[in-house]
Amino acid sequence: PSLSTAMFEACLSGASASPCGGEKDSFVNPVLPGGFPDPSVCRVGDTFYLCNSSFEYFPGLPIHTSTDLVNWKWAGHGLHRREQVSGAVNLIDVKSDDGIQAPSIRFKDGTFYIITTCVYRPVGSDEGTCTNFIITATDVAGPWSDPHVIEGAPGIDPDIFFDDDGRVWYVGTAAPEKPNFPGEGEIYCHELDLKSWKLIGDRHHLWRGAIHGGVFVEGPHMYKHEGSYYLMAAEG
Repeated sequence: PSLSTAMFEACLSGASASPCGGEKDSFVNPVLPGGFPDPSVCRVGDTFYLCNSSFEYFPGLPIHTSTDLVNWKWAGHGLHRREQVSGAVNLIDVKSDDGIQAPSIRFKDGTFYIITTCVYRPVGSDEGTCTNFIITATDVAGPWSDPHVIEGAPGIDPDIFFDDDGRVWYVGTAAPEKPNFPGEGEIYCHELDLKSWKLIGDRHHLWRGAIHGGVFVEGPHMYKHEGSYYLMAAEG
């Protein structure tokens, strides 16, 4: 991923003009009409791969491809088998405002990765679980793997970041141990071992948001460009 990825994730969310280029000077938004929230994209060669939230719907995690960031073709779903969503990742009896939220799609060494959260609250309860997990595939059309649940990873909206030195980082959200005000959130990163799908080492606290009194700092995406690291996040 590069800054071009970050620019696209911003322009797809609603801008009427784009620095993304192409043969035409303008185009009409939305470039992908319908229910495709929380866009994440990665580029492999000349092709862009887009993944979106799907909440309670199954198949889940819709994937599209494009070569110009304007015209998109459906490619498949990351969650396409019942056994993927009937265990720790539960879409069988999920509430309509829970389920799969804010994925991040990335590519490394011949493998696609989708990392995301499944929010589950039993019927009649406001308390529940946030299960963060990764699925992989060598072909974006599938088949995709069963979910690899990342134990000990709190929060929602995770990202996966591949550094130049070969290390892999889980970037997530959490409630800080000593908040400065009620509802304050925090972005953190934690090294991830892809052989065991386990977090290793210490958690590193990165950022608590830009607005004092603001809550729901979320949706982190980490990039590296010309030796510098960039963190992009949402905040409500």
